Amino acid sequence: MRNIIQGPQVTWIDIKDPEKEDIQYLRETYGLHPLILDELIPPAWRTKVEVFPDYLFFVYYYPVYNKTHKHTRPIELDIIVGKNLLITNHYNSLVPLKKLFDQCNLYEESKSKYMSETSGHLLFHLLKEMQESSFVKLDRINKKLHHIEEQIFRGNERQMLQEISYLKADIINFWRIVNPQEEILESLQSQAASFFGRELHPYFTRLLGEWDQERNDLETYKETIESLEQTNNGLLADKTNEIVKTLTLFSVVFLPPVLVAALFSMNASDIPLGDQRGGFWILVGFMTLGVLGMLWYFRHKRWI
Repeated sequence: MRNIIQGPQVTWIDIKDPEKEDIQYLRETYGLHPLILDELIPPAWRTKVEVFPDYLFFVYYYPVYNKTHKHTRPIELDIIVGKNLLITNHYNSLVPLKKLFDQCNLYEESKSKYMSETSGHLLFHLLKEMQESSFVKLDRINKKLHHIEEQIFRGNERQMLQEISYLKADIINFWRIVNPQEEILESLQSQAASFFGRELHPYFTRLLGEWDQERNDLETYKETIESLEQTNNGLLADKTNEIVKTLTLFSVVFLPPVLVAALFSMNASDIPLGDQRGGFWILVGFMTLGVLGMLWYFRHKRWI
C-alpha cells in the first residue's frame, strides 16, 4: 500500500507491504536503480548503506518488543532519500514512523514544520522519533532490572530465574539490532554536508551521539543483568545448601537412636534388657543421650 504526502519542499512516499505495482511506480516516476528496487522485495536480513549520485539507500532495523514471547525483535525499514524525496518501505507497522507520517498528513502546521526544508531535515526528524521510541523501550528494561533486583533480595530467587532469562535474551536481541545502526549514522554524518548541506552535519552528529548513549545504556544493562544473574544463582545455591545441610544434620542426629532401635529389634535370644523391667525407658534414655550428644558435638564444632 502506497501513501504519498506532497510537502512544500519534500515529497514523502511511505510504502507498507510493497507489491510489484509499487516498485514499478518508483521505477517509472523516479528512475531508481534496479539494484535498489530489487532490495525492496523481499525483506533484507542485514543493515546496508549504499550511496548513489542522486540519493542514499539504507536498510535500518528498529527494535520492537513482542509481549507474547517476551523478547525484542527487529523490524526492517528501507529508506531512500534524495534531494527533495523521502521513500520509506516496510512490512510491519512502525509506531514512530506512523506518528510522524500522520502528523504531516493531517496537520498543515506539522507538514510545514517537517517538510518545508530539505529531505535531510525530514529524515533527521524520522530517525529522531525512532531513537526516542527506542529510549522508551530502554526505560522499560531499566524498570525490569530494578524489579528483579528488589525481588532477589526479598527472597524470591527461584521465581526470578525465568524473569532473568527473558530479560537477558531481550537485552542481547536489543543490542544486536541497535549495534549495526552505527554504520548508517556514521555514513549519514559523513554525507550530510555534501548531500544535504553543511547545516545538517550537526543534526546527524547528534543522532550518532544519541545512538552512542543508547549503546552505552545497553552495555550497562547487559553487565547489570549478568551481575544479578550471578547474585541470584549464588543466593539460590546458598539457600539450597542450607536445606541440604539441615536435612543432613537431621539424618546424622537421629542416627544413634535409629542404630539402637535396629540393634534391639533383632530377633536374638540374648538381647540385653529384653526381659528387664523398665527396659524400654532405658533404651529411650540411650537414644535421647545419643541425640543430645550429637547436638553438643555439632554445636562444639559450630556447624549449627
